[in-house]
Amino acid sequence: MTPDIDLRLSTMIRALDQVIMPALDPNNSLAREQAGLLAGHLRLLAAQWNRTENYARTCLDDLVQSLEGFEPAGGPHTAKAFDAVARTIAARSPNGIEQQYKQLSAVADALVRAVDIDGDAALRQQLHRALLAFSRRQALRDRSWFALSGFDLKPDELIPIEKLAPERPL
Repeated sequence: MTPDIDLRLSTMIRALDQVIMPALDPNNSLAREQAGLLAGHLRLLAAQWNRTENYARTCLDDLVQSLEGFEPAGGPHTAKAFDAVARTIAARSPNGIEQQYKQLSAVADALVRAVDIDGDAALRQQLHRALLAFSRRQALRDRSWFALSGFDLKPDELIPIEKLAPERPL
């Protein structure tokens, strides 16, 4: 039987904590720091590996909702950019969610630039407001996603990972 991902990650963390780090030269601060960072990343992976797709889906769904409902008003740059947004949203599929989120993010960035070139002033203001609100929500999600690293200055504001990205049943 092949060990599952959780077991393999916990074995790597235990090896780092109990064998490798104690064997490092106490005067080699760089090696100790890097081993600690590696252990920290492995702990993050152990907590998140089975939630990454749901996290990406949450982010993608929010971005889609933030981009929907606008009436394109402006010149050819704006029209072309809105068409790209519509095509990207229409091409969504249940697979490759993280890549779709990255792609839609790039298309949204191009939309903002296009609307700034020749979009109607009211549309520009509405779009900027919607995407700034999305960015605030996304920043909170990203901070929450990395909460286990222990670097957040306001951990009480963060969303528990169980709520942010519930595990997917197999």
